[in-house]
Amino acid sequence: MRPAIPLVLAALALPAQAQPQDLRPHNIYASLDPDAPDQATLRRVQGALTRCGIANEQDSSGAYVGLRTGVYMVITGPHASPAAAAAELARAKGCGVEGYTRLARRRPGVMED
Repeated sequence: MRPAIPLVLAALALPAQAQPQDLRPHNIYASLDPDAPDQATLRRVQGALTRCGIANEQDSSGAYVGLRTGVYMVITGPHASPAAAAAELARAKGCGVEGYTRLARRRPGVMED
């Protein structure tokens, strides 16, 4: 039993950034090539979301912990809960926009694109 105690203490000593509890739900409505994002897709997706009253922004996935880098996206969040993110996805779908939820956190000090 004693060997387990150092493992537990080591897990508790992990830095805050390594612990997943600081990741919150974000909805992603477009994932595009960062070097040449399709402007027509951006206008269509952002326009539909805005008409539905859903605040959104364009950003690089590299600005977020928890997201695969190398993607330019239309994103919303952070949301208060997975249920709130799901409710927004349903509202967006009713406006003709599909999306998905990922747990992420904006990196401190990274400016929006």
